[in-house]
Amino acid sequence: MWDAESLSREKSRSHDLAQTILNNQRIPEDTNHLHATIQVLQADRHEDDPMWWNNLAGAHLRLGEFAAAVKLLEPVVAKFPDDYGIHANLGTAYHLMGRYQDAEKEIARDLEINPDAHFGLEKYHLALLQYLVRDAKYQSRHVYVNEFTTSLLTSQGGRLDLSYPPEDMLEARAEGYSNNVAMAEADHQAFVKTNRNNFKASEMLAMVAVMDPHPVYQTNWNLLTDTNCEAGVIYMAQMNPKEPACFTMLGIAAWKKRDYHLAATAFDRAITLGSPQSEVLKEKITAVKDFIHQSQSQKRDMDTATYIGNYRSNRRNLWFYPILAVHIEEWMIHRRKRSCAFEF
Repeated sequence: MWDAESLSREKSRSHDLAQTILNNQRIPEDTNHLHATIQVLQADRHEDDPMWWNNLAGAHLRLGEFAAAVKLLEPVVAKFPDDYGIHANLGTAYHLMGRYQDAEKEIARDLEINPDAHFGLEKYHLALLQYLVRDAKYQSRHVYVNEFTTSLLTSQGGRLDLSYPPEDMLEARAEGYSNNVAMAEADHQAFVKTNRNNFKASEMLAMVAVMDPHPVYQTNWNLLTDTNCEAGVIYMAQMNPKEPACFTMLGIAAWKKRDYHLAATAFDRAITLGSPQSEVLKEKITAVKDFIHQSQSQKRDMDTATYIGNYRSNRRNLWFYPILAVHIEEWMIHRRKRSCAFEF
């Protein structure tokens, strides 16, 4: 979304990962102000200025009047083909109406016009839309920032491993299936039914994921190395507080920072919202919680060992302190006697 209020809204919204996960609620809109804005704009029309259209559509979007925004903008797209805001606002309206393919087209166009759109965060909107247009099977084995997909599927316990498994290793295994996704899916399902090796099953699922066509945004950006990655994930979650895919990525962002409680909370929220990855996320929550428990047990053991070691060390030295005290007292008496003898 892009209008006259975008800059001030960007400054006022929270940029904190924990707050977004624990209290991700939209700031209530001042509906009186928005209705007044619409009245002022309609009374003072500047139909040759794309910003006038963006401000009017933006007010309708903030009021939740998505169809009204679409009705305004669709006729003027051809009139302002190179205006970033027109495409961004129309794409946002389509997105909020569930018209993901139409939304993807408009957001892709606004990024062609301005690759660094919306403070460098608009590319995450495109990534989310290119995830949402895919089928349920794809969504069940991918995250919308696709660079993190294999890491989520294969990481175990406390560390989110961003380097394993190497994609070329998975691609080499996929060649054994002649990149036949259906055959690889069938083998994965059969393995899951007859084996309890979760890591092996996860690697097989990651191999299937690598066989899926990559989202188109990856031809232009590598979001894994993007310095705005956490900010982009937070922004998308705040714009889409009921989208489970957004909470899955928040969980990955927290896991990457080794904030394990926060990661588990975000994954649990994604499950509650109906994530197609619920089974995978349940496994990750269990693994993360087990790691937390093990870490706490290890810390208690280390604290106990340190206490016992200090106690034993002190006991070995206790004999010395009384003897030292006697020697010091005798030395001080001797010094006083010498001093008195000298004065006499």
